Amino acid sequence: MSKSVLLLLLGLSSCAYFIERIDTPLVRNSDAIRRPPETPGHCALDGKGDFLLTGTNDKAQVVYTEFTKALGQRLDFLDHFALWNLFQLSIRPDQSSPTSRLQVLLSKDGSSHYFDFFSEAPEEQYPYLYGIEWVLKKFGKKTSLEYYAGLIMGHLGTRLKIGKDFELFLTTNLPAIKADPAVSAFYLRGADVLKEGETSPFLDYRAVIGHYRKAQRDQKIIVNTALTPFVMERGLGGSCNYDFNLYDNSIFLIDKIVPVANLYGLATLSGAFLASSSQRLDQVTGLKGLPLFKGLSKVRSSAVCMIENNGNKIWAISNQSRDPGQHLFHLVRYGLPGSRSVSDVDKLIRHSRHLFLSDPLRLIIESARSSEEQIENLLKLNLPIYNAERLGNIWAYTQFPEGQRFIIDRRNPGALLCR
Repeated sequence: MSKSVLLLLLGLSSCAYFIERIDTPLVRNSDAIRRPPETPGHCALDGKGDFLLTGTNDKAQVVYTEFTKALGQRLDFLDHFALWNLFQLSIRPDQSSPTSRLQVLLSKDGSSHYFDFFSEAPEEQYPYLYGIEWVLKKFGKKTSLEYYAGLIMGHLGTRLKIGKDFELFLTTNLPAIKADPAVSAFYLRGADVLKEGETSPFLDYRAVIGHYRKAQRDQKIIVNTALTPFVMERGLGGSCNYDFNLYDNSIFLIDKIVPVANLYGLATLSGAFLASSSQRLDQVTGLKGLPLFKGLSKVRSSAVCMIENNGNKIWAISNQSRDPGQHLFHLVRYGLPGSRSVSDVDKLIRHSRHLFLSDPLRLIIESARSSEEQIENLLKLNLPIYNAERLGNIWAYTQFPEGQRFIIDRRNPGALLCR
């Protein structure tokens, strides 16, 4: 594909990857094209935003706030960092497991950081727990993982409920769960798996940390903090974990599979973090007799960008894609670094997207979010074009003079709590 054609397509819509069927060619004046409602993906700015939570399970966010109140003690930002990460073991044990990869965008005391924890070793590795502990130590926190496990075990009066994303995982993997007695004992009820809103299995957090300690000598965890900078024409820039020079030269990093990840975050007045945890599950099997799933952290990373100009912060994480970097590359081209408010960023995330795929070369677009002019121009191209109801998943954290906010992608399940 020539660079001129690529630039033309970039001018028509933003991009992402498909998660719906794409076997129906895009047609003119299709009755199936219906523009989705314009629902903002962030909390209103009429609140202070002193305490923010985001994830895919709204009930878990309520439980977490009740849990922290029940502690009866003041928690600092790093306490919340450790506890909200540990909570994910019960919320998304498929993608937030001790064996998962952990990527974190974090701000504390005015400085921003990126951390990526994973392993390529053949032995059983626990980069998720290693990463939590590593961050605590980096910022001088001397509290142990055992301490936080004790807090959860002693004060989590209300059990967590199954969320929509985790129910989808259980339903999709029903045959494998039935075949593994260790897993089915936790997640099978009769002939079916647990559903959204049902009580999650009890997780012994002390046992989780105990297994990690026993294997600590064998941990071969890679800690990556490198991001590649980019600069726009107006001097605005940022840094990402994907090299945008490749996309500038029409080189797309298209994978054969669509890796899944759990996105979540927390923000207080003294710090914020937005995280992605993921693992490859070649087999659906339990971990150490616990209601956790064992996988490999050597999995394609979510795409992340940190954009900080003129005192403003914009962080973005893109996942659920065969090429998640395409999402953020196009958002940057559409002016993400120049955004001046949470509303500006939210509108870019809600904008129509497309994705280039190869072998054969074709284009997938969200026609329901595209204008008539965009569709007419695309139909003139000598390129197979297919329709998708929704493409990709991008979450963000922003900090502007108006306040701090998380932004979720309304294409997919997500929940916000703002106080």
